[in-house]
Amino acid sequence: MKNQLSLFAATLATLFVTLTASAQGEWKWAHYWTGGDGTLGSYYNEITNTAFDEEGNIYVYGSMGGSPQFDGLTFLFVNNGTVLDRNDHSILLAKFDTLGNMLWYKVVKSSSETAFPLWMEIRNNKVYISGNCGFYGDYSDDWLYYLDTLVYKYQLNNVPEEQQELPFKAYHRWTFFAQLDLDGNLLEDHFVEAYSRDSFFNGADSIRTDETLCMPDYTAPFHIGNDGSMYVFTRILYRGNENSPYSIQIDGDTNKYYDLYLPGSVGAFGNINNAILYKFSSNWELDFTKLLVSHTDGIASLYPLINDSVTRYYYVRFRGMSFDENDNMYLTGNVQVVDSDPTGEQHQYPIHIWWDSTHNLTIHDISSLNGALFILKINTDGDFIWSNQLYTRGSNITARAIWNQCAYLDGSVYVLGGAAYNNDGESLVYFDNENNPLQRFQTNITDICFFVRYNKDNGEYICHGIVPATGTTPSLKPAVVNNRVFALSRFENSYGYGFLLSEWENDGTFIKADTIQNTGTIQLLHSIGAVVNDNGYVLVSVQATSPVTFHQNVSVNCPSSQSSAVFALYHDSEFTHPFVPDDSVGIDEYYQNREREIYLYPNPTDGQTTVCGYMYGYRSIELLDLQGRKLATLLDSPHGTSLPEIDLSPYPAGTYLVKINFERGVSVVMKVVKR
Repeated sequence: MKNQLSLFAATLATLFVTLTASAQGEWKWAHYWTGGDGTLGSYYNEITNTAFDEEGNIYVYGSMGGSPQFDGLTFLFVNNGTVLDRNDHSILLAKFDTLGNMLWYKVVKSSSETAFPLWMEIRNNKVYISGNCGFYGDYSDDWLYYLDTLVYKYQLNNVPEEQQELPFKAYHRWTFFAQLDLDGNLLEDHFVEAYSRDSFFNGADSIRTDETLCMPDYTAPFHIGNDGSMYVFTRILYRGNENSPYSIQIDGDTNKYYDLYLPGSVGAFGNINNAILYKFSSNWELDFTKLLVSHTDGIASLYPLINDSVTRYYYVRFRGMSFDENDNMYLTGNVQVVDSDPTGEQHQYPIHIWWDSTHNLTIHDISSLNGALFILKINTDGDFIWSNQLYTRGSNITARAIWNQCAYLDGSVYVLGGAAYNNDGESLVYFDNENNPLQRFQTNITDICFFVRYNKDNGEYICHGIVPATGTTPSLKPAVVNNRVFALSRFENSYGYGFLLSEWENDGTFIKADTIQNTGTIQLLHSIGAVVNDNGYVLVSVQATSPVTFHQNVSVNCPSSQSSAVFALYHDSEFTHPFVPDDSVGIDEYYQNREREIYLYPNPTDGQTTVCGYMYGYRSIELLDLQGRKLATLLDSPHGTSLPEIDLSPYPAGTYLVKINFERGVSVVMKVVKR
């Protein structure tokens, strides 16, 4: 055990977490793509979604820059240097088998309007993708490369607009929804154009501007329902006279032109920020739209609002959407309240963000001003069934939280998030009520990566689990299979940044983690997350600006001059079965698991220390002297599964033994130094 902890400390200086790889699990392969992105801050090369089909094949969807490369080789998706080299966001969809072979790929790219990927879903042996693209330039040599077709604008000069085929219409921007078979053949696609209202500065008139349906700065999740309906959730931002409609048109069909009279403002003092749910029928007619926020109260406004029940002084940001077997949707996101007064005294607490006349998000104090987190259940008619949230208490500096996408499985909804707060007696992060606080890993302020589980019928909190490591921040998406939960989280050490692939039981018990480490001086910057299937495969995806190393000699040699989209496959046959705790193993293996996976941090300590590692089934913790004589029972937790903190401050400086008693008569003893 000492040798393992010494190696652990030497390689991951500031990381304190059990990193025991499964005896059967291994990394299989890794790939990356990259492309010129001007500056590192633009991050053109990233992954939006990954998915498995029923045969275990892998689909990767994201964006890339100009002059793209795949694993260091030029990615010649089109034999045209002008198209290939142009340094704009483009969309890439690629399919791989479980051996890592690329089977096919598709690209969307435009010279005059950024092509931006939005979402991907595999359903009924079909691949569904969405994104934004357009043909909006002013020059005859502008072009659009859509999947397998390249069209220049000069080719359209003598074609009347009404005869131009979608998506190749000049001066139009689209949100597209494409359906492909598993071989990459295009089966069906649809193009939605939005006309947002705007206002002149005197507020006396309004103009209509051509837009995409989905805001490009936030991912727009969608879902294909059991009846073929399409559900799309996206942020919406608009201003102008509310008597002038916000309109959408589907496939250029004048019979599918819909005016939406949304609450708005008069004048040019600010935009209305909201989120909106669209439901399209299987024949692509608009069934309904639903604004996420109905009205608010308690938010101070600098300017009076005219004929409007929705204040402009908040921002809605959705993070993810998952569905159950009946197409009920579970939506996660946050609301940020704009506060020009850092004391928050302009607002009237509690603030309520109303989803409808019954359900609301409540902000109790200033701690939620940097993002109040919500989870909603919405049925197929757009009605709110329940709402819940993550609560914070204290100042907005010492209590803060985020969370991201959600996953549904077997009657529960899982959300991945991160939080930090001071242990000052004032700040708190909690679920449902203060009897369910977010578990602290350390007493000082630090980032905590966690997942939380909710009941799908009533939205009540069930449990949560944390990554027992300092300074971890979450990726975007959890993955759930059998009774395991997987997630990526980022940590910082002396080498820069790395990632942990963590595994929990679905009751919140931490099982283990594996490390993904970069080898260069440029940091790993962004993580999309992980997806898992029933065959024991886990696909992880991150964004990097330097080489990345996994285990089993799997690595990618990403360049350090630009961003790269990285994805890698991990396999463990144990994942094909529900996780069973140690009752399934013999007493010798049980003891070895306990001894191998337990340690104390910090050690030495000035008083407080945490017992870290796989603590399933511990019964009590005792303090002994070096002769093995019992000094005290520090903790007596007959059903303990969390990471316990123990306090040695009442004892004089010296070396002691900490004895942890588990079920089945097993104990682990380790030394601790009290300074």
